[in-house]
Amino acid sequence: MAKIEPQAAEHAGEKPDAEAGPVADADAYDFDGLTVLDVTPVYDRHWWHVPHLRKLNLLLMGAMLTQVTSGFDGSMLNGLQSLPTWRDFFGHPQGQRLGVMSNGITWGVLASMPFVSPSCEKFGRRKPMIAGSLLIIIGAILQGAAQNYAMFVAARFILGVGLGTVQTAAPLLLAECAYPSQRGKVTSFIEPAWPVGSFLAAVIIYGTFKIPNTTWSWRIPSLLQGLVPIVQCVIMWFAPESPRWLISKDRHEEALQFFVKYHGGGDQSSRLVRFEMAEVSATLEAEKAMQQSRWAQFFETRGMRHRFFICVFVPMMLQLSGNALMSYYLSIILDNVGITDSNTQLIINMCSTIWGIITAYAFASQVERIGRRPGFFFGLVFMLLCYILWTILSAINQERDFKNHGLAAGTIVMMYLYSGFYHLTSPFGPTYVVEVVPFSLRSKATMMYQLCGNIAGVFNNFVNPIAMKAITWKYYIVYCCVLAVEIVVVYFTFPETGGKGLEEIAEIFDGPDALVGTHAMEQFKEELQIIEKAEAVHEDHVERRSE
Repeated sequence: MAKIEPQAAEHAGEKPDAEAGPVADADAYDFDGLTVLDVTPVYDRHWWHVPHLRKLNLLLMGAMLTQVTSGFDGSMLNGLQSLPTWRDFFGHPQGQRLGVMSNGITWGVLASMPFVSPSCEKFGRRKPMIAGSLLIIIGAILQGAAQNYAMFVAARFILGVGLGTVQTAAPLLLAECAYPSQRGKVTSFIEPAWPVGSFLAAVIIYGTFKIPNTTWSWRIPSLLQGLVPIVQCVIMWFAPESPRWLISKDRHEEALQFFVKYHGGGDQSSRLVRFEMAEVSATLEAEKAMQQSRWAQFFETRGMRHRFFICVFVPMMLQLSGNALMSYYLSIILDNVGITDSNTQLIINMCSTIWGIITAYAFASQVERIGRRPGFFFGLVFMLLCYILWTILSAINQERDFKNHGLAAGTIVMMYLYSGFYHLTSPFGPTYVVEVVPFSLRSKATMMYQLCGNIAGVFNNFVNPIAMKAITWKYYIVYCCVLAVEIVVVYFTFPETGGKGLEEIAEIFDGPDALVGTHAMEQFKEELQIIEKAEAVHEDHVERRSE
């Protein structure tokens, strides 16, 4: 049975374990040589049986749903291309025209980039999430009401601005609010929401495909793209703000309330609560002293340059691994293997999304066991093997004039396997970027993550349909080469960050003497006085409420 810290046991509905270890018996402020995971209670029941963890994770669900909108969009455009009414209404878009329609949302994301990082720094993580969700809702309404090509593209631009905002703020909120031992799993659950959205769109479009000779067959799914953002908006209204952002704004008492309520289960004397307050406060104070909030800081040390490379490379890698072909141009792929029936294409698209949900959540739930670096490396290796076989089968199938249904089926199987292994890699993307960067640069890092990912998305949406039409299966060879390069880069440049607290990961990049964690606490001992003052104010508020 897992050990549980005495002060946490009462709130978990458990009896304290008398042999909880030296952490429970030590002085409340004696943190020398400890990490946050050393003082984090371990429960012998699932988190949903622990009231304060259940409430925290359900409120964070609003941020976890962020990629539903993006997944919905990819599958929706796949499905719309198979709808005769959509093709007729917009003049059978192909090539560059189709690329502009696909890129409408990408241009919106890019347009949001100059504003989203300053907004997250000034207003926190929660308010930008709400504002972004509202913009997505407005964009979905306009998209569903589109009267022409220009209006459809403009609506998608607004969708993109909102999506860029929530995609930047969501990883920050999750990483900075999550229970320490659950941080990796919580942040990794952003990406598995993508196939959920993809599945919803596939099912909806398969249903509206049955509506004959009416534009409502594509207007209904376009409008429903705003449904999940409505849910997000409601949840985020009640969600907590990042305690790290609160501390950065000298709102220590509010940060303490967060830690006490959601990490300590209401116990202000919890060693975890005191450790987190001390570690976060001292680390942020050290960052202020070193002026780490400047963009130039990314290039001033070897460790920061390493971080910058990761922030740029990870999103480019996840976008340029061939996944965009399945996400946005599945109908073209299926045409190239001889499967041209619209109904069959929609069924294959829907089955692909179901497979994506299963594999994405299966891998995301095991991120702490798999590890960040192995997840990236082995995911890419298996993706490359699948892509090679996919390319070979497509070439033979086309050479035989699409007369061998077994080859077409084999190609689809390779596509599905590739998709599954992509979901071994993708959950680590936002998790890894948020973890490797210090707090003062974290919003800038997530902004770069979105910026670089969407620049790669522009390439995908413009080049992919043109190349697929021009050279068909030969284009897959490009992605085989790209995947091989990515494997080499990951092997030589990606360190493992699992098993460390958010403030402690800096030691990997800046050395064991980095001014973070307990090192920062020793340097900034006065932060304990700030914590004591916050505790006194908090106790006073509790007493007044009880009276």
